[in-house]
Amino acid sequence: MYLYLGGDKALRTRDILGIFDLDTVTVQAHSRAFLAQAQKLGLVHDAGGDLPRAFVLTSDGVWLAPVNTATLQKRATGT
Repeated sequence: MYLYLGGDKALRTRDILGIFDLDTVTVQAHSRAFLAQAQKLGLVHDAGGDLPRAFVLTSDGVWLAPVNTATLQKRATGT
């Protein structure tokens, strides 16, 4: 099964480790440090679209998504 992130990107659901809201997660210093390190290593990818609202952690890196976490969860569960 695949999860459509927006833009032109879809990910296999079995590769997804977590879906996180950018507004709430980036409040914590360690979360910002994690994202900065991932960016430095070239592991952050943009799914396209507008301003990112969520990020999806996968076994291959971090994907920025222009849709919120609730929408991504609904897409992942099919509800």
